[in-house]
Amino acid sequence: MDTSQRLDPILIIDDESSILTLLSKSLTRNGYTVDAVESGEKGIEKIKSNNYSLIFTDLRMPGLSGEQVLQHLRKILNDLTPVVGMSGTPWLLENSDFDDVLAKPFSMTELLKVARQFVE
Repeated sequence: MDTSQRLDPILIIDDESSILTLLSKSLTRNGYTVDAVESGEKGIEKIKSNNYSLIFTDLRMPGLSGEQVLQHLRKILNDLTPVVGMSGTPWLLENSDFDDVLAKPFSMTELLKVARQFVE
């Protein structure tokens, strides 16, 4: 299924460029359009000027954390776009407002399963 023709892109926010590249390539190969940025601040700028069908964000980043990005999205922009937190410490997110959590390290199969859950 070619999803890129009818859906808004997916945004990935992570301060590790290797993770941005890996996730972007995996999602793009599976028909998604992807924007990728390396900080919470750049993520918020992208969110302000684009519509996204899904946002993946790392939790721990220099500057704004993934939780701060989520709070900005929900409270300031009043945006209900699904947000998936990616964390090596997923138990810290059990009572968070994230729509889902991917525990690092995760497989590309898990990534695509979550993407399909929210986008298709």
